[in-house]
Order: sequence, then C-alpha cells, then structure tokens
Amino acid sequence: MGDGLTVRGRGVTLKGTLGPDEFGFLIKEDGLQGWENLPAGRRQAIARVLSHGEHDVPVKLPGRVITIDGHVIAKSVYDLRRMSHQLRGWGATGDRFPLTVSLQGESLTSNVRSILRQATDTGDRGGDFVSAEFQVQLFAADPRKYAEPVVYQAPGGTVLVPSEGNFPTYPVIEIPGAPSSYSVSSPGGTFTVTGAPVGGTHRIELASGRVYRNDVWLAGFGRGRLWAIPDGDQWQVSMSAPGRVIMRPAFV
Repeated sequence: MGDGLTVRGRGVTLKGTLGPDEFGFLIKEDGLQGWENLPAGRRQAIARVLSHGEHDVPVKLPGRVITIDGHVIAKSVYDLRRMSHQLRGWGATGDRFPLTVSLQGESLTSNVRSILRQATDTGDRGGDFVSAEFQVQLFAADPRKYAEPVVYQAPGGTVLVPSEGNFPTYPVIEIPGAPSSYSVSSPGGTFTVTGAPVGGTHRIELASGRVYRNDVWLAGFGRGRLWAIPDGDQWQVSMSAPGRVIMRPAFV
C-alpha cells in the first residue's frame, strides 16, 4: 500500500514512502486501516416473538474509524519533538475537517474528527535521522468517501448525468441568474423552488433539500422529492431554467 499513498488534512501530510533525504510522517506497511473497508452494517434486530427468525429491518452503514500507524522521521531530536507536537495537536479541538487519501492515482475525501493522537518525543537514531512511532485515529460519521466534483452543464435545461461511484450519489443543482420559481426533475422525482428571491446563483443540495442563494440559505422556498442517482446508472436531469449538475461520486 506504500507506493503512492498520501494522506492529507488540516495542514498535515503523511506518506507511504519517503525519499532517501526526506523527513516527515511515514506510514507503516499496512499502517492505514479502516479506509478501504467498513465493519458490518448497523441494524436494529427485532425478534419475531411467535415465529422463527427476525423482522426484516433496514441495514445501514456504520461510521468509519480510520487508524494510521507510522514513524516520525526527523533530522534531529529537536525536529522530532516539534513534529510530534504537531501530530498530537492534529485535530485536537475535535472539530471536523476534510481528509484526503491518494492511492494508486485515485484521491478520495472524507470529513473526519480526530479521536486519538499518540507520538513520542524520544526516538531511535538511525544514521542521519531520528525516528519514533506514532498512531492516530480518526472518525467519519458519514462513512462515504467522495471523489472530486464533476460538473455537467445543462444550458438547454436537460443533461444526462452518470453516477460513477459505488454508492448512490446526491447531486447538487446550480442555477445562475435564477428566476423566482423553477423545477428540477429526474426519474427519482421533482423538486420545486417557488417564490425565491430573483437573481444570483441558486444551489439546491438534494441530500438535504436546502436551497441557497449566493451561499445564503433560503428556508422554506424548496419542496419535493429528494433523490440520489444509483451507482453505475445514469439519469436524465431536466431543469426548467438553464443550470448545471454537480456530482461528487460517492464510495464506501
């Protein structure tokens, strides 16, 4: 996994390999756990009291726990201490930040919170460097990983939009110079905006149904079906006003 592996977030970069004269945070072989796979799905078991088996209930994805083990590789004991301080403070405030993992030419991003950061100030000297072990653990409440946004322009109001991840993806709709009222339709249903302020760029986030104008939330102006495009499928999206569809393919 080391070749081409890079983990970036909140000003910290961890790598799967370092050059001969390079210092930094080196991820151990197989030191990245929880990024590629998820544990068993989450379900609420309900037994059939007077029958065999259980009631058939939905199975949902659990949160994602990402564990990274590695070495702090520094030029001196002073640098080792400084770098260990940096790692122990990585996300220590508990707020959420985007974590991007690049591996074998693919980069995916997840929003995480840091729940464990361990690094020592004392290390072992090996030739021209000093090294010490570290471990960090991150938690993603949303277990999905997202690729870079792909934009599909619809100047005529209609565009064919593929879903290129391995999990259904909710689109974001943008309408530049938006009218007061318009609709967005697909095989999943129709979402309508009515009586909104005219002009500016309207953005509809179909994951939540929220409508924004120039990044300001317009509460109460949108209603209708919320839909995601199934993975491996492509849907025709129609808008009553010219706009664009933005997709961030989702992976689990």
